[in-house]
Amino acid sequence: MPKKRLVNYIKSLMQKGYDVSNIRNVLLKYGYTDKEINDAVSSSFKPIIRHEIHLSHTTALVIIFVFASLIGIASFFYYNPSKVPTELLDLNLEPVATTVEPGESIVFLKELSNLGSAERYDVVIKQEIIEPVTNKVITQKIETRAIETFGSTQTKILVPDDTKAGDYILRAIVEYDNKKAVATLPVKIVAEKKETCFDSIKNQNEDGIDCGGICRPCGPQAIGCNDNNPCTDDVLENNECANKPIVPCCGNNICEENEVCAADCKKAEEYSQLISTETLEKIKELAKTNPNKALQQCNALEVPDLKDTCIGNIGEAQRNKNYCSQISNPRIKDLCYSNIAKSINDNSLCEAISIESRKDSCYMTFVLDNKDYSVCGKITNKHLRQSCESLKQLNELNQQATSQE
Repeated sequence: MPKKRLVNYIKSLMQKGYDVSNIRNVLLKYGYTDKEINDAVSSSFKPIIRHEIHLSHTTALVIIFVFASLIGIASFFYYNPSKVPTELLDLNLEPVATTVEPGESIVFLKELSNLGSAERYDVVIKQEIIEPVTNKVITQKIETRAIETFGSTQTKILVPDDTKAGDYILRAIVEYDNKKAVATLPVKIVAEKKETCFDSIKNQNEDGIDCGGICRPCGPQAIGCNDNNPCTDDVLENNECANKPIVPCCGNNICEENEVCAADCKKAEEYSQLISTETLEKIKELAKTNPNKALQQCNALEVPDLKDTCIGNIGEAQRNKNYCSQISNPRIKDLCYSNIAKSINDNSLCEAISIESRKDSCYMTFVLDNKDYSVCGKITNKHLRQSCESLKQLNELNQQATSQE
């Protein structure tokens, strides 16, 4: 017979709207057995009938026969219970950011529930991105985790830079006790639209359309003097056309001396790496004491993305969101807001993020790291919002269970 106190406790939680599976996980955590929980849950659902029933003799005999049969079946299962596996796992994946460009990270939530009788054991988790037609593994990540009752963690997998655009499958496999639990998610890799000096758009750090900054210098162009060569400066001098070579010229597929264009030169990537590891760190350290001077040094950088990253570093060092608004690259700007939101523990900054998936990821950081469930209603992805609400409910149950001890 189930404990009356346990039955009343479960009834009170169910009346408040808590899910039975979450109640079960919490009770397992606090030492109750599967049988105790199952009996108590069953008793919680039993109605109390308080009216008289008048039956004929034939009906009464049929009911007695059925009742006796049910007692026999119940006795069989009671004295011959099915054995609960020692190790039994349920795996679920929830998307956070699953549409990304090459070189960015797929972000997802991994939920593991221990349905077995073992209190704690280690499992190996393999996560991989697969090309669905050829079944080729593009990249993978392997980790070991200790499983207790229920756990939800945010995981990132970096997509290789050379990955082609298309639809892929994210697959997670948990191996334990010669068994496997498998879950999948659809993933989309989109082609990055590169900003160039020939896209007829004023972008990067250009002073005009496709000129200035890292592109060819802007100057008085002569009508009719254009030789359709983007690596020449077409001007009118003394009433004569002049097509002056632009050296170095970004985008001509020639690696020229002193060129820092990644489209043409491998050394440009090395230059960028040098900037990343040396100059950016020095400027970031300077930003702690002299942000104005640090900003001057950031603005002197010629590579647009490095300049934006540098300004974002100042914002993080000063914990000041105003620096984020000076960043041109949307991805780097969103990252700036997200990092500052974490550092000052202010989830309202997530609202400034431009892409919904990145905004949801920012909110989920507060959910997972700080147990801040006030942001659940702000999350736009319905699966992620449901996961947030479930974690909130589970946290409330844990708190109530602790107070009952």
